[in-house]
Amino acid sequence: MIRNILLVTYRNLVKNKIYTFINVTGLALGMAAFILITAFVNFEKSFDRIHPDAANIYRVESQFYRGQELTDSWPTSTNGYAPAMKANFPEIASYARISWAGSERVVKYNNTKYREEHVCFADSNFFSFFAYPLVKGDALTALKEVNTIVISQSAAKKYFGDVDAMGKFLDVSTLGDKYHCMVTGVFKDIPANSTMQFNFLMSWSTSSKFVQNFWYQHESYTFVKLNPGASIQSVEAKFPALAEQYKTGPSLKELKWTIKLVPLTDIHLNPAKPYEIEVKGNRFAVNFLNIIAFIILMIACINYINLATTKSVDRAREVGIRKVSGAHVSQLILQFLMESVIINVVALLLSMVLVLGARYGLSRYLSDSNTYGLLFNSGLLVKVSAVFLGSILISGIYPAMVLARLKPIVVLKGRFAFSKSGILLRRGMVAFQFMASVLLIAGTFAVYRQIIYMSSQSTGVNINQTIVIKTPVNTSNYAQKINSFKNTLLGFSGVKAVTLSGAVPGREVREFLANRRFGAPKSEERTYEMLKVDHDFMQAYGMQLIAGRAFDKSRPADSTGVVLNESAVKQFDFSSPEDAVGKKVWLETVDKHPDEVIGVIKDYHQQSLQQKYTPVILFMDPALRWIPADYFSVKVSQNNMTQMVNNIRSTWNDNFPESSFDFFFLDDFYNRQYNQETQFGHVFTLFSSLAIFIACIGLFGLTAYSAARRTKEIGVRKVLGASVQSIISLLTWDVVKLILVSSLFALPVAYIFINQWLNHYAFKVTLTWWQFALPVFALVVIAIGTTFYLTFRAALTNPTSSLRNE
Repeated sequence: MIRNILLVTYRNLVKNKIYTFINVTGLALGMAAFILITAFVNFEKSFDRIHPDAANIYRVESQFYRGQELTDSWPTSTNGYAPAMKANFPEIASYARISWAGSERVVKYNNTKYREEHVCFADSNFFSFFAYPLVKGDALTALKEVNTIVISQSAAKKYFGDVDAMGKFLDVSTLGDKYHCMVTGVFKDIPANSTMQFNFLMSWSTSSKFVQNFWYQHESYTFVKLNPGASIQSVEAKFPALAEQYKTGPSLKELKWTIKLVPLTDIHLNPAKPYEIEVKGNRFAVNFLNIIAFIILMIACINYINLATTKSVDRAREVGIRKVSGAHVSQLILQFLMESVIINVVALLLSMVLVLGARYGLSRYLSDSNTYGLLFNSGLLVKVSAVFLGSILISGIYPAMVLARLKPIVVLKGRFAFSKSGILLRRGMVAFQFMASVLLIAGTFAVYRQIIYMSSQSTGVNINQTIVIKTPVNTSNYAQKINSFKNTLLGFSGVKAVTLSGAVPGREVREFLANRRFGAPKSEERTYEMLKVDHDFMQAYGMQLIAGRAFDKSRPADSTGVVLNESAVKQFDFSSPEDAVGKKVWLETVDKHPDEVIGVIKDYHQQSLQQKYTPVILFMDPALRWIPADYFSVKVSQNNMTQMVNNIRSTWNDNFPESSFDFFFLDDFYNRQYNQETQFGHVFTLFSSLAIFIACIGLFGLTAYSAARRTKEIGVRKVLGASVQSIISLLTWDVVKLILVSSLFALPVAYIFINQWLNHYAFKVTLTWWQFALPVFALVVIAIGTTFYLTFRAALTNPTSSLRNE
């Protein structure tokens, strides 16, 4: 029996080549898209699950309240939180800290030196608290002693080659500090799905004793593990009372200090906060892509079901004869299931080929190669297996049940027709495809509108033709060499300006202080971003002055002057920019004198348009010399950037041989902030187009069959005088009508989803009616274009060829 079923299956599939091709292609594309998207979603949701007890690890995040108002919320905490919590809260089992403050350092071994992004201090139990595996050294003792450092395998290869790194010494330098550390451990490279990314960890005891348990610098990540049965809410509720015992300094004293214990595995997809060092994901985008994966798969399965049930008219006579000949219902169901199995197996194999090919052919869209490491994990294999079996059952059993219920006498008399419920079901499935298509087209359009909007908006500062150089580490005669270097660059042909600052556009201003108006009580303190600048900064970046003046070298008093942006003016509660000029403000830690507001600049985008304007204070006060100037900005007029960079490098090496020369072009650096949105746009467009394509090939198959079944009707209409145009309208109107009805349901859903996505951006496009009308029009054009050839050919058919046997 099996042999006979396989033979009949083979004959049916070969006989209907077009429909077999459409089914296999649609299912293969649907499965491939589902696998790729699910792998990406799994990757995004896998962050920090590499630790066996990740479910019991929480990051201690800081929150500050004035009354019921949340004034600040930071992912960081002070170094003093953890030991105080461990000593006072029985719920805390253990803790580990990692300090990111000033973690960009120059690492040197003999003549090899590089500026490394994250060279952090970490508690001695860091490698026993987390599950980052050491390949050399002891996890319990590697970070126990002063002046010890643990490095990654990549760093060991980078600095020591094939020589054993253990016991070797590295010089680690910043502007203010220099450490001579012995390598006491080597850990495996941090996987890509870890929130924290680092290659070097120095022992906590190596850091300054003053800051090791200090309560007034929120610049570290604190992680805690809770004892079994401990309540998160209990720990959070007890913290404000604990903080009152320790916040003895003047800064932020009037505020209520609270904490939020955030699960480690939630951090990656939570909304970004100020001063976070990690690259964040987007939970809404991830969940929406997950929905798209199932939509694409459903569209592919709907194609198969629709084509299979539509073709059942042609197979009704075959079923009738087989039932008369004694075939049992189970045999008929098995026959259709076997066809479904073969089509799905071929489609699954083809989808695997497409998935592997996508790694190379679609690298622009699927740029994160780490996703492929999760392609064949157990979770995804279970999902794919469930999808495979579900596709077989749904696409095989439904057509089989429809035909198995047929009465042979009705079929053999040629009076078989679809029931009204069956017709409505098929139209409903096609309508679902159109609804999904409208939703995806509207979403794609919205994504690209927002990307274009962000990239085309003025930043408020001039970032073009700017070379940014990271300042050197500590060296003898530092200030003199800095000035010499700056003056030498100003003498270069093609250099228009050189300025020194604590941050550049595209980089968060990481230094912040709690400040207040002169004469105001301490309770009026608010936090402000503190941007250290020199006299040339505002002019070099073309900042728009709206009140007062810029810093002036001829006015010595300007060293204790400040320039505010509009957001800072509002937060200080000045009535207007003009009102702010001439007023004085107290800056945190500056106790001997207030600073005078000499000017106000228009708000500008220090970071991407995803972020709101923040209150920024530009300052030069020598009393805040501990805030570093980290960047030279070189404004150039010539286009030969390579030659300019080589000239700057040569001058750098003459002045700062201890430091590596590290630079970037500011416009590229700034636009990198939109890489995630751009990639999401590419991925969204790719899979939306794929879903629409699958729906179109299904529509093509249905139209081809419909036109073939209505050949005689078309012939009669032409004999009675119908024009080609009217026949084409007749055949396409059903499709257009279904699209219009589907759009009534799809557009409200599209509006809700798009609006929710746009809420993640502080600056966003305005939704308009034509933005939603355009997807409907586009789908009508696509549908008519898909079916036009078939309808046109059917309309031109000679009626005598279809009516000669009537």
